[in-house]
Amino acid sequence: MESEEVIAELRKQLDHVEAQGAKDVQVSALRSYLAAIEKDAGASQAYRRQQHEGMLAHYSAKNEHSIEMLKAVLEAGKSALQSLLVINGGAVVALLGVFSSLAGREGGALLARYLSLPLLQFGFGVLVAALGFAFRYFSQALYSEGNTDNDSYRKAGDWFRYAAIASAVSGYMLFGFAVVNAYHAVVWSFSR
Repeated sequence: MESEEVIAELRKQLDHVEAQGAKDVQVSALRSYLAAIEKDAGASQAYRRQQHEGMLAHYSAKNEHSIEMLKAVLEAGKSALQSLLVINGGAVVALLGVFSSLAGREGGALLARYLSLPLLQFGFGVLVAALGFAFRYFSQALYSEGNTDNDSYRKAGDWFRYAAIASAVSGYMLFGFAVVNAYHAVVWSFSR
């Protein structure tokens, strides 16, 4: 019990005794009442200490969970950008290999012409993945600088984070369009 609570409780009890018509308080009764308050104050102090330690443990666990979730999100974003770079880059290399084998064949120029759009889309997918890595870097740099009270760092970090997400989404969309266009180019060239 806090000292203000003790005083308020003592006044409340004195008001109660006075309301019953008593003008004097027995010293022994007052002493036993104070002993009961003192016992409650000791228990209350231990309870407050336990409650405080519990709140600290909860805050520490919550903070640790937030840190681990942040690490997981950062790792997932990095993996998504890496896979985007690998699949689009691999497709560019594969199509360049196809172009080199088509160079000397009859009708190969026509297929190469139709495969040029998917090659361009895969190439833009690589570019978008690289931009996503740059946006990811800038967002993390701004967030780390944002430990100050300056809110503009956090807002700029948010912008770059959303730009990195948009880059990843558009890179995967480019990959999908390029695959569909490559399919149509091959089907169309063999149907002629």
